[in-house]
Amino acid sequence: MGDTTTDVVTGTIPTTASLLTIDTLDIDRPDPTIYPRGMLLFNTRRSTYGVKQFKSDYFSRTNFSDTTTYPTLPTEKDAWVTQSGSTFGRKAVRNIISTAMKSALDASTELREDARIFNTIAAPGYPELISNMVSLNNDRRQTAFVVGDSPMRLASTSTAIENWATNASVASDNGEDGLVTSDPYLGVFYPAATTNDLSGNTIVVPASHMMLRTIARSDDISFPWFAPAGTRRGLVDNVASIGYINSATGAFVNDNVRESVRDTLYTNRVNPIAFFNGSGILNYGNKTRAGTTSALDRINVARLVGYLRRQLQTIATGFVFEPNDKITRDELKQQVEQTLNDLVAKRGVFDYLVVCDETNNTPGRIDRNELYVDVAIEPTKAAEFIFIPIRLKNTGEIASGNVAAASTV
Repeated sequence: MGDTTTDVVTGTIPTTASLLTIDTLDIDRPDPTIYPRGMLLFNTRRSTYGVKQFKSDYFSRTNFSDTTTYPTLPTEKDAWVTQSGSTFGRKAVRNIISTAMKSALDASTELREDARIFNTIAAPGYPELISNMVSLNNDRRQTAFVVGDSPMRLASTSTAIENWATNASVASDNGEDGLVTSDPYLGVFYPAATTNDLSGNTIVVPASHMMLRTIARSDDISFPWFAPAGTRRGLVDNVASIGYINSATGAFVNDNVRESVRDTLYTNRVNPIAFFNGSGILNYGNKTRAGTTSALDRINVARLVGYLRRQLQTIATGFVFEPNDKITRDELKQQVEQTLNDLVAKRGVFDYLVVCDETNNTPGRIDRNELYVDVAIEPTKAAEFIFIPIRLKNTGEIASGNVAAASTV
């Protein structure tokens, strides 16, 4: 503050240089006796490299009630109080915003209402919210899919990507320092991109900016159980270029994500968005962040299961409070099988089995007012690796039908 009387709203704030000769100390300053000798502290109230909140009537007996420690209070009661804690600059702003977003997401009852239906969750530009979005999806019985971002400052090198994806720095939460969360209903994408805002200015956008549109278009021309990737459904057309922000200069670096980087990304369960000659910018990944190897380690299967959960939940709701007898069980089984037959016809499921009879609805379960339907599916897998060996034959061998001996290139 510089003194204890200047109005922080209308008064003239002392310059930083003048603070070197002003010996007035704010009563809420850190206690120097609890810090090691030699530790430096800068004036967080005067500094513009943090985030501060204006608090009316801050210097009051409500906040400083100990009259022994605080015998007198400043004449000016209002103050700007540091909110960003031990983070400064750009990270201070991110910390404030991401903390507020996390709090809003975790506390929202509206997003957890059955009446609100959605199949995709994203917080563009904020990988810090990945675990919170996964928790929201879990609360909604895993009926949606979480689109997660990689940091826009993550360099396009195999070392940087692997260190981040494997959380080599042992970060406690998702963010610029590391990727922590593993979940079969989460897909993470790389890199960032440039596009134009409504005023025509060039701006940098996160990977989810591309993927939300790509997923929506894929669903429009096919179904959620088709991978939103490749030349048919993975085209990205809402950005001009892809790359990352140089952490040292703050400038955007164009990078088409070469094959070696794509391999590193995919090995570490991060989906690459890359430029291909003749095709443009494509999402070229279909992996989830599943912690174990299973069918759910692919996006199309995870989204199929989410879709099926929503459909079966709707079907089951229509049978609640019906008599728990064979007629009800047969009707319920028939409706479930109709839904699965439709998925077979639409190439989402290869085969299935539905059990809803006395074998899984025992007298004990019936007495507990429970009705069980066991569903097993064989989901259709996506072809992600296509191998085309080429054989070299001598002249006339193909025509003669002699194709046993061959060289492959």
